[in-house]
Amino acid sequence: MKLFFKPAESTDKKQTLELDINPDEFVEHIRSRVEKKGLECHKLIFKGQTLRDDRSFKSYHIPVGATLIIHDTSYGQYLPQGPQATKRGLEEDEEGPEQQPPAKKPATEATPQVVEHVNEADIEEVGVRVASYGEKGMRRQMEDEHLICSSLRLLNPSLPEDRDYAIFAIFDGHGGKAVAGFVKTYIASEMANALAQVPQEDWGDKAIKKAIESAFKRLDSRIATELPGCYDGSTAVVLLTNKETVICANLGDSMAYLCRRNAEGEVQSIPLIQRQHKCWVMKEKERILKAGGTVENGRVNGVLEVSRAFGDITLKKYGVLVTPEYMKFKIDRAKDVFVLLGCDGFWNAWAPQEAVEHTLEQLGEEEERAREEGEGAPNIRTVCKSIVRHVIEEKKSQDNVSVLICQLGS
Repeated sequence: MKLFFKPAESTDKKQTLELDINPDEFVEHIRSRVEKKGLECHKLIFKGQTLRDDRSFKSYHIPVGATLIIHDTSYGQYLPQGPQATKRGLEEDEEGPEQQPPAKKPATEATPQVVEHVNEADIEEVGVRVASYGEKGMRRQMEDEHLICSSLRLLNPSLPEDRDYAIFAIFDGHGGKAVAGFVKTYIASEMANALAQVPQEDWGDKAIKKAIESAFKRLDSRIATELPGCYDGSTAVVLLTNKETVICANLGDSMAYLCRRNAEGEVQSIPLIQRQHKCWVMKEKERILKAGGTVENGRVNGVLEVSRAFGDITLKKYGVLVTPEYMKFKIDRAKDVFVLLGCDGFWNAWAPQEAVEHTLEQLGEEEERAREEGEGAPNIRTVCKSIVRHVIEEKKSQDNVSVLICQLGS
């Protein structure tokens, strides 16, 4: 569908941008496309409503050919004097009385819109607080992506309420970042559509597992057709959670661990994956060899270290799967503290137990600081940043490092 994007204070028609978008795309992805065209896009406004980054365009029912207003980071910080202010007021009146945005913080501060829906969120509906952070480390470019989506029903309103989940994920790209970015953009909508199609009489663990597998396979087939000439790939560790349960689906060597305190108060690191999908694992290696591939120097055909991934189109015929493995647990708010998701660059640097204990220590220090300074809720993203820097600087990781914390209890 074609849409038009216009800077809020511009009267020059030449500055109006026309884009052909997929309604399933997240608002965050559309904003990045607008910025690639040379227009700073901090917010998108339609009829006075700010479009949230974690929602799809489809969920706003925006008609084809509509014009959206672009706000940059400085918009609303001050009102210019004289005729310029009058012109701005007339333009907002044309869009409706709700068009006027609230005063914004200085550009040096993270706005609530960005913090809440991109890097950190307090999702009361499912009782979790979540944040993510990543750095490229010693690598030439950053190929990791993360996803924080507060509700699948925002993407598909036909999804019954009892099937709604918040979805969080880390995607570790290899050979490039196109596939990781594509998966981040579309996986939530594919998941919502797959879960919505399950008949009510079939609803259960087996049906959920099958729907997740279906979403992964459909997304992989879209990569083959919608990203022509793209040969990179991406692993994934995906968390779906509601108030009672957490489901973890992993593909490749990204992993998730649950931090739980036992009856004696001891900290346990519980893996939420059955195994890493490495090509030298016997079960994975047998499949690759049976498909006509080889395992050379610990890599499929001497190229790819993991045996399951999104993308890697040329290696699919040699047994590289896109079928995730699936684990589920019921949340115990008294014992379960958080789930820690990370790429292989994060987990390869230290033992899971050490990573979980270090994260728990950092969370405790941040909560204490927030109490002393009267800030209320602690900043979990600060903890994410701290442990990523620790892995890069102290543990000497040579890879991209990304982490996501989903806090379940105190």
